[in-house]
Amino acid sequence: MTTTTTTTITTTTTTATTSTATTTTTTAAFIASAFWPFDNNALELYNGLDGTLSGLPSYTTSFLGYGAAINLDQSLSQFVSITPIVIPLNSRSFTIEAWIYPIGLTGGEYGIFGQCQSTSTNLCLHFTSRNNKLYCGFYANDVEGATTLTMNVWTHVACVYDSVRLIQEVWLNGVLDGLHSGNPYQGLWGATTIGATYSTGNMDSFNGYIDQVRFESRAKNSTELWNDASLYVYYSFNDGSLLDNGPNGINGTASGVLTSITGRINRAIQFSSGSYIYYTYAPFYFLGINNHAFSISLWAQPTGSYAASTLVFVEQLASWCVHFLVMNSAGYLSAYLWIGSVVSTNGPILPLNSWTHIGYTYSLSNGIQLYINGALYSTTGGFSFSASGVPMHMILGNDGGRTSCSPGFGGPFTGAFDEFYVHNCELTASQVSALANP
Repeated sequence: MTTTTTTTITTTTTTATTSTATTTTTTAAFIASAFWPFDNNALELYNGLDGTLSGLPSYTTSFLGYGAAINLDQSLSQFVSITPIVIPLNSRSFTIEAWIYPIGLTGGEYGIFGQCQSTSTNLCLHFTSRNNKLYCGFYANDVEGATTLTMNVWTHVACVYDSVRLIQEVWLNGVLDGLHSGNPYQGLWGATTIGATYSTGNMDSFNGYIDQVRFESRAKNSTELWNDASLYVYYSFNDGSLLDNGPNGINGTASGVLTSITGRINRAIQFSSGSYIYYTYAPFYFLGINNHAFSISLWAQPTGSYAASTLVFVEQLASWCVHFLVMNSAGYLSAYLWIGSVVSTNGPILPLNSWTHIGYTYSLSNGIQLYINGALYSTTGGFSFSASGVPMHMILGNDGGRTSCSPGFGGPFTGAFDEFYVHNCELTASQVSALANP
């Protein structure tokens, strides 16, 4: 990382005394990207742009189920400062992303990310919640989002500046929420802050949790931002890997022997003798929230002979549990969910030794929609999903011995999975079709 050092000397004269203060800052010539995961510290993983904590903030469990998120209390002026290295943001494109969990925002200013040389036009970068909407700009050259933020819910937010198009954008959960034409940021120095901004002339810190803060020295496109916000888990299963190929690093764990075989796309995972994939923590926070939309999609190839078997099982350990995708003993596929009792929609027989693409989406307005090979096969119609209220576990290819959970049948799946996705939103029909027709 190439840097330049600047020394600023400020002289103050009063009637009796003259004092001189010297401030030295180091400006990085170029930083391609930076990442602050806030796993019980303020370390930055790529360039050593580590933060310094102010106001003794605490930590809470990350929305990912592993690691931590920083917990900021505005009344205690808690935030993170990155100094003395100045992240170069002037006269260039950039993307700033974070996951936020706002608590009790009352309509004022709550900083997410900032860098302020002075409160003058184009010299004070501020990415905030202002009047409970996203707000990002450079001072008197700003963009405001259109959507009111929801309290006590994890939300993906982004501020993007494109120096080629001279466009500022704010994004909420992967959807463009505001756009403004404006000149670039011109600030050359000033501490970079996470969880605080200075655009009002005061320090305005955040109230709630912040996690997974990322900086890129380019303007990300709509596909990238939508994936960052909504693609929660993706396993290609290439070379037998259970590593998450999505943005969140939610890796699976094998129980029993999983075999790598030729897949529908490259390689796939073969389940046999009761093997399955599970998690040692509960990563699926949104499956524990009433009426939260989600989508699950995969290629499945049953082998051997038909038996009652579970494709996707969701549980909260010893309590709430549902076989989301399950086959009966005749090979018929069904999709289930919970409303205080079980609700379901039925699919076709899954052919043996043949790949079938399955898409399962849920939203309050549409209920379960079951897609087969990219086409809508059946639906429940809209209903209210009654969730557990806590982050959920998931098992792939088995139910972990909890066959009695709704609908009361399931068990080990014999066959293969490929290209497994979980999204924290309802995919559209065209998006499901795209996954089924790679």
